[in-house]
Amino acid sequence: NTTNLLHLLSMSNCDDQAVADQALDLFSEQADVSEENSKYALVGPSDEQYEQLLEVLKNRLEDGLGECVYEVGIGDGIPDGLCDEDMLASHATLESLADSLDADLSLLREKQAEEGKVAEVLVRHKPTEEDFTEVRVAVIGNVDAGKSTLLGVLTHGELDNGRGFARTKLFRHKHEQETGRTSSVGNDILGFDSKGGIVNQADTHSSQDWRKICSQSSKVITFIDLAGHEKYLKTTIFGMTGHLPDFGMLMIGANAGIIGMTKEHLGLSLALGVPVYVVVTKIDMCPPNVLEETMKLLMKILKSPGCRKIPLLVSNQDDVVVSATNFTSERICPIFQISNVTGQNMDLLKAFLNLLSVRNNYVVGDIAEFQIDDTYSVPGVGTVISGTCMRGLIKTNDALLMGPDSLGNFKPIIVKSIHRKRLPVKEVRAGQSSSFALKKIKRGEIRKGMVLVSPNSEPQGVWEFESEIRVLHHPTTISVKYQAMVHTGSIRQTASIVTMSVQHMRTGDKAICRFRFIKNPEYIKEGARMVFREGRTKAVGNIIKVYPDAPAPYRGNKRDKMKPKYNARRRIKSLNDRDRVDPEPNLVTRPEPILATVPSIPSIPSIPSIPSVPSVTSVPSVPTIPTIPSADTTAAVSTTNINSTTTDDSGT
Repeated sequence: NTTNLLHLLSMSNCDDQAVADQALDLFSEQADVSEENSKYALVGPSDEQYEQLLEVLKNRLEDGLGECVYEVGIGDGIPDGLCDEDMLASHATLESLADSLDADLSLLREKQAEEGKVAEVLVRHKPTEEDFTEVRVAVIGNVDAGKSTLLGVLTHGELDNGRGFARTKLFRHKHEQETGRTSSVGNDILGFDSKGGIVNQADTHSSQDWRKICSQSSKVITFIDLAGHEKYLKTTIFGMTGHLPDFGMLMIGANAGIIGMTKEHLGLSLALGVPVYVVVTKIDMCPPNVLEETMKLLMKILKSPGCRKIPLLVSNQDDVVVSATNFTSERICPIFQISNVTGQNMDLLKAFLNLLSVRNNYVVGDIAEFQIDDTYSVPGVGTVISGTCMRGLIKTNDALLMGPDSLGNFKPIIVKSIHRKRLPVKEVRAGQSSSFALKKIKRGEIRKGMVLVSPNSEPQGVWEFESEIRVLHHPTTISVKYQAMVHTGSIRQTASIVTMSVQHMRTGDKAICRFRFIKNPEYIKEGARMVFREGRTKAVGNIIKVYPDAPAPYRGNKRDKMKPKYNARRRIKSLNDRDRVDPEPNLVTRPEPILATVPSIPSIPSIPSIPSVPSVTSVPSVPTIPTIPSADTTAAVSTTNINSTTTDDSGT
């Protein structure tokens, strides 16, 4: 064995040359056996080798969450390939191993090598009623790119008629039906069985069919249909951060090209570290020269220093397997050209979705933690919440803590029932999205961004945190006291910058900032990704430190801010009761104020009246002094003035 070989090699420096030669011979023989076993391991193994192969396959299935891709005929240091007989024997051995682990096989591809054939086989667990692998895919792109139409074709199995027939099956609101534009976060599922076949049937499935799809599927692809219009960017960012997608599907219309919000959504995916593959739609109605220009611009953007992607145009089944098995590296960007009307290349896209694996690594054995994305009030059931289990394991009737509320406190609650994709289950593990029915709590007490945590974790609400951010775009400068919307996980709240490591920040700058929430404390952890947004201003970063001891902001006493209300009727009643004076009927008047009694002043004796003075007779008017007339008129004027007298009625 290897231990004895190493022991003999350690003795090779001794004087006994025979021992050293024996060690080298044994090592070379063991190396030859290892090389042959790496290629012919499945060709007629012994019982001991069979147990070792079974243990290896079991570990690979556990690491891949129920599935893995097994390569047959690959040599280690020797030429690849097996003859037809050895390939059949290897396939039979692998099928026996899969049956022992309750799994199925499906051949992905078979190619010619130097010494024969090489095959890649998908090994996947058989479906169970309450457990299936879930992969979340966020559908992003500009408005009118065909996002909802593609999802309708994929999940319902019917091609579009070119006038929006397929997308009407996904809309949730009336105005979406009228305008044809998605304004909310929609969800739909696509199920694959253990052999890679599609479970969805080509009929109009309702909520009851989700249970049927999930019960028959080993893997379920959950599509998160996001809005493409600029005014719904807030909803799109919430879907990318709150729903925790494993991958992003960027939709581009071949006739319109890369316009509008396409670059915004691509940059958001890159900032959040979500691998993206591109789907170019409407190739049936696009002229060849326009499609060529769109592809050239797309290749240029993906190869730019900001993206640093390796574009791979998928045109056959081999490209599908290569791109899917290497997609988690975040460097390869597969590109599909499809048509929702003719169905061109739709089978390649479905085969690619079948091979997608869960990207995020969640810890199942840790303490439970569940983030809330949305709340509902279901008649006959009560309050229902939906979200994603981040850590641990949650079972029915578990006692958890929910919060934080406006004061930073956590309230104990009990999980009444659990549903996954409308299928009732008994437990939910880390990385799975589900819905909980809660006991003895109202919907108004719950808000988006709250969490359910285990009582052993001793959670705390946080008002302030520190983050290292980079400004992607801002028209002017950012300084202290600047306020914007913070998106981290399912949290969406306005925060203000308290301190900064630099004085000002502009587009492209990087700094460490301390933020403070405006309205409510939140449950956040170090290392979480965040998006800082306000209008066209966008910044991304990581939370590096939290301050659970930061005090809550002082908002003043509400009673001090309220003006005292004067109740006229109550005031009148109190005065009447005190004075015992009944007011006149049907007459509401304010009573006269009660004054202090003032002593009376003695009256002053009257003064006798003064006798009236007799009236004085009027003085006759004094004749006017005549003026000196001219020589010829003197006599006439004098005679007239002297003889003029005035008498009254009494003859005076």
